[in-house]
Amino acid sequence: MLSSLFLSKNEKLVKKWKLEHQEIGNLAGKIIESYENNNLEDTKKYLNSLKDLVVEHLMQEDLTFHNLLKHSTINIDTIEHIQDFRETFKGTKTALMNFIAKYASADTELDDKFLIAFKGLVRLVVERINYEESNLYDILAKEK
Repeated sequence: MLSSLFLSKNEKLVKKWKLEHQEIGNLAGKIIESYENNNLEDTKKYLNSLKDLVVEHLMQEDLTFHNLLKHSTINIDTIEHIQDFRETFKGTKTALMNFIAKYASADTELDDKFLIAFKGLVRLVVERINYEESNLYDILAKEK
């Protein structure tokens, strides 16, 4: 508790983002479980919660990375990692946002194609989160 008082701004952000990643994983699990239990009402509820969390998380990451690149004195390695991350994540981010927006809508019916696609997307996102946390976040947290 006391140690969190002495964390840098970047360390606090990384800590917050890692907690959000855990919540994203929890919601993904709830979506799959509720769908497999044929509880489509809860599935939609969890999809909308996931949409809200992911939108907020990605917007904060984008804004933070933009500001770091534009106004910071971070080292060149960190700049390169941020640029690489932003470039390589574009496709996954777009696919994730389009998928969630489509299936969170009250008008979109959930079917077995949804579940197959969602599980595939979750695998991609988990890989991306693992990469992000073990590479970019570790470097970012070391920046003061």
